Amino acid sequence: MDYSGRYRPVRPLRPEDDFNHPVEAHPFFNESRYVHLIDGRQRIGGWFRIGQRANQGLSEMTVCLYLPDGRVGFMFAKPGTVSQHGVEAAGLRFDFDQPMQRSRLHYAGPVHVMADGAAMENPRAAFTPQSQVDAEIALVFEAVAPAHGGELLGDKGEPFDEGEGRYFARAHYDQSVRGHGTLRVGEISWEIAGHGLRDHSWGPRLWQAIPWYRWFPCTFDDGLAMCVIVVQKGDGELLETGYVHDGSGSLRHVHRVRLQTRYDARSYPTGFSLSFENEAGRRYDIEGEVLASVPCRHWRKLPDGRTDKSRIMECMTRYRLGERVGFGMAEYLDHQDPADNHAFEGIRAGR
Repeated sequence: MDYSGRYRPVRPLRPEDDFNHPVEAHPFFNESRYVHLIDGRQRIGGWFRIGQRANQGLSEMTVCLYLPDGRVGFMFAKPGTVSQHGVEAAGLRFDFDQPMQRSRLHYAGPVHVMADGAAMENPRAAFTPQSQVDAEIALVFEAVAPAHGGELLGDKGEPFDEGEGRYFARAHYDQSVRGHGTLRVGEISWEIAGHGLRDHSWGPRLWQAIPWYRWFPCTFDDGLAMCVIVVQKGDGELLETGYVHDGSGSLRHVHRVRLQTRYDARSYPTGFSLSFENEAGRRYDIEGEVLASVPCRHWRKLPDGRTDKSRIMECMTRYRLGERVGFGMAEYLDHQDPADNHAFEGIRAGR
């Protein structure tokens, strides 16, 4: 998951990587897109994802909205179709007008509106006929920085084999963006404008392959954005990586990441102190304040009948760097102990 070239050879990104890649034979082959947009002035935002799992014959579609009054809108679906010619599932569609430069998103369909994102601890109870309303979202995204990532390669230039049960992000990129558009939930509409990040992964993926990670994508303005991740890999390696866009025209890799997270009684992150250095030695000290959070989950049935679970906290977050204020997400993935649903591996590790 480090695409700096410090650890493994990396195939550089190409413009055509914005589009779908040939489906590989691996049963867990996944091609997924994600994007978020936060309008900090109105305190409204959302994230959107399509995961295409061609060899399993299904797609995964998620829409998550953070509304100004504190409510959350959420929709998840698993349609049994996968298109190799586009990125569309259950009413959500991504279009790429200029590869690596300009893209669009459109969603037309239902969302379930909840007073508190914590209701997603039990989606079956939260998704009622009374909570469902129609929504329509149309957003345009433009790059403010080059995309960061690539495809990890083996020693002979072949796609890197992450190892049985460790499949997660062989090929991936993140890109800081600005965006604008319209968002309608029920009878209420907003014109929104702000910043965010989009990402794209392809290759085999198991969500339970990683004990935990902490992911911090944030944009302050067109000239300052960052994406930092701390990962406890399945082989025991701790990975600290990411990038800073400082307006210089190129991205700077980050290292020496330090993180201290504050949690509430439910083990939800409420804020954090994050520091790191870029490759030129400049230090960044950031304070994060979680504005709204939604607990998501990914479950997988094991051959012995047990359920392997990961929790993913999706937190709309205000970032402070000195006097500068930015907005983004903070994503906390924790593998759960099969014997104890309240034991989260990253929290036990002090992160």
